[in-house]
Amino acid sequence: MMKTAKEYFNASATKWDKPMRVVLAHSVADAITNTVNLSKSMNAMEFGCGTGLISMSLAPMLKSVLAVDMSENMLATLEEKIRENQVENIIPRHLDLARGELPTERFDLIFSSMALHHIQDVESLLARFFQLLNPGGKVAIADLDAEDGGFHGDIPDVFHLGFDRQELRDKLKGKGFSAIHAVDAHIIKKENANTGQVEEFSVFLVTAVKE
Repeated sequence: MMKTAKEYFNASATKWDKPMRVVLAHSVADAITNTVNLSKSMNAMEFGCGTGLISMSLAPMLKSVLAVDMSENMLATLEEKIRENQVENIIPRHLDLARGELPTERFDLIFSSMALHHIQDVESLLARFFQLLNPGGKVAIADLDAEDGGFHGDIPDVFHLGFDRQELRDKLKGKGFSAIHAVDAHIIKKENANTGQVEEFSVFLVTAVKE
């Protein structure tokens, strides 16, 4: 068992893009596209970009994407994709926002998928998102609905067993966000590590605006 999430993600990077994760990323990208009015004038940031599955999907509809992650190996995999596909508007950057490492840029959109449950202090991260957004900017955060812990098994640094949507809405409101809205984004079917049975785990997308 890996000791930290960073070690786990670094070790998993080259084999990360499994069919289940690719389908999930496409569903989340579709949910963002259907919920947020994307435009070629928008500068965006993806928090916890991993191998860039969602950034690669959304980049054609955006001016730029700063793809940030704490895993060097995940970013290296994304850099390979950028070179192979000749993508010019995705900028990978090694940053750990949870530790207060912030970019100097400001954004019209910050999006994230399946990263928030690895953040111990969610409220501080949401405050940093608010700080990094331009007025009128939006966040779009996808993550698991509250579950029993069987989704991740022994993966390290899982600080939240999914989220109650209303509690996350309240946290966003408390940091100054408004127009908060949640929608269903995807269903993941996989073995529950606690029961050994294949079960459904629901993923939501919550969006909010910095007025």
